[in-house]
Amino acid sequence: MTEALTATLRALLPPGVALGQADPTAPVTGLLPQEAAAMARAVPARQREFAAGRRAARAAMITLGLPSALVPQGGDRAPVWPDGLTGTISHGAGTCLALVARVGDFAGLGLDLEPATALPDDLRDTVCTTQDRARHTSALAGRLIFCAKEATYKAQYVLSRQLLEFHDLAVTLSPDVSRFTATLLRPCPPFAEGTTFSGHLAIADGIIAALITLPHESNTVFPDRGQ
Repeated sequence: MTEALTATLRALLPPGVALGQADPTAPVTGLLPQEAAAMARAVPARQREFAAGRRAARAAMITLGLPSALVPQGGDRAPVWPDGLTGTISHGAGTCLALVARVGDFAGLGLDLEPATALPDDLRDTVCTTQDRARHTSALAGRLIFCAKEATYKAQYVLSRQLLEFHDLAVTLSPDVSRFTATLLRPCPPFAEGTTFSGHLAIADGIIAALITLPHESNTVFPDRGQ
């Protein structure tokens, strides 16, 4: 159960961002025809995760006072949000959460969920830059940095449509690991090298969550961005 995690995240969300939750182990239900077609050849576990993501997204839409709507998968496998909306979906540690907001309020959202366990040693160098490793040496630091980078990637991708590598971002965690700052180490238009993204971290129910909300001002760079 993830009641503590969802309660913590809801307390962190700014006005205008809604949270939805679904169980990724539940049977596949609630998919619209176009969504179901995209998953026709997927393995059962992926079908369940995908369906949970769409149920969570539609629950968030309803929380915003909007009708539930189609969220198909794009050619890049990212969700294609309805006109006027932006969002993010994450599966992890036995739950699925989605955030949704109006694009007039937020340009992009990023959420990632990871188990609150140490990152395997063979992944630490892949995920962490030299700066990351020098700043943060705790057993959980690698996983926290991984989670922060994944959330940052999702938030910026809706504007840049560019893939980032782990070493394209350096992360600084706050002393109490409740917040993080991710700094872009290369240009990623419309974001310049050195751009910083600030987000929240939460640990509850054995899960780490990283959350970023990009304010609407970011969207002025790409007035005609895709979904």
